[in-house]
Amino acid sequence: MPDEIDNIFAGLDKFYPGSKRKRRDLKKVDVPTDLGWDAKPLIKKMPNGKDIEFFTNVALANALGRPLSTVKKWLYNGYLPVSPYRSPDIQTKDGKVIRGQRLYSRPQVNVVVELFGKAGLLDKTRLKWPNQKLTNAIAEAWIELRAQETKTTEPN
Repeated sequence: MPDEIDNIFAGLDKFYPGSKRKRRDLKKVDVPTDLGWDAKPLIKKMPNGKDIEFFTNVALANALGRPLSTVKKWLYNGYLPVSPYRSPDIQTKDGKVIRGQRLYSRPQVNVVVELFGKAGLLDKTRLKWPNQKLTNAIAEAWIELRAQETKTTEPN
């Protein structure tokens, strides 16, 4: 009996149901599975002429090994300092203004990962924000990095 049923349904994958038109062959698409947090940088030119790689909250969350919702909550609660960079606002057709995304330079993300590593927080599965010292250390590092990134070079 199973042979008869298999014979009845044998051509289903070759033709569209109820049709004599053949189905296309499906091509297998290779999707990269192990993309790093820095796989898709946004490259922006600073007013001083330097090109800098920027990353979104998603990349920051991936670099820290945390869900995006956790990083957003840390930003909302003030545990992570506000990024000094933001993409331009977008105005919709009905006049509504959508704020631009927060952007982080590569050195900013690296500093956060480094400070989290020094505090022993990268491998923990559940994490309560440790203390204000980490927030202050991140803020100070970001201020120094911003000064370096926006520094204008003097002509010789």
